[in-house]
Amino acid sequence: MLRKQKQIGSANTQLHKSKLSPDLIFGYNNTSIRGTGADDKYYSSSKRFHAVQIGVGIPLFNGAQKARINAAKVNETIADNSYLSGLQTLQKERESALIDYQKFLQTAAWYEQTALKNAETISSTATKQFINGDINYLEWVMLTNQSISIKSEYLDVIKSLNGTINQLNYLIQ
Repeated sequence: MLRKQKQIGSANTQLHKSKLSPDLIFGYNNTSIRGTGADDKYYSSSKRFHAVQIGVGIPLFNGAQKARINAAKVNETIADNSYLSGLQTLQKERESALIDYQKFLQTAAWYEQTALKNAETISSTATKQFINGDINYLEWVMLTNQSISIKSEYLDVIKSLNGTINQLNYLIQ
């Protein structure tokens, strides 16, 4: 969008510059009259009258047009600066998204290699101890809740990783 605005600014400047050049005017008219004309002659509809007009328009007072050109150049400079600023912003967003991607990827790998296995161990051990009567119901609920909390945190990390991937795909296109 910023690139298009830059192109529009450049085209606008060229448009205003072109208005300083002379205009060539060419006109052609073809008409027929049916009935009595101004010279008291009768004209049938098959009688055709032709007229041609040629002219050159030379701009004499061009101060206002030069001011419009200068304004268009200023707008073009503003569009150029906006374009460069937008490119820098996109580059920084892309770099930030890449850093977030790496961070979430490492966190997800840690969960998959360590935390999820520990959560499964906690859950199975707590269930075995509860069945054997080594722990009471409250302790079993607390350990099971801890296991579920680890799995929930993993899912949050995966959600954030997917969001970062979507953001990267958007910024790369």
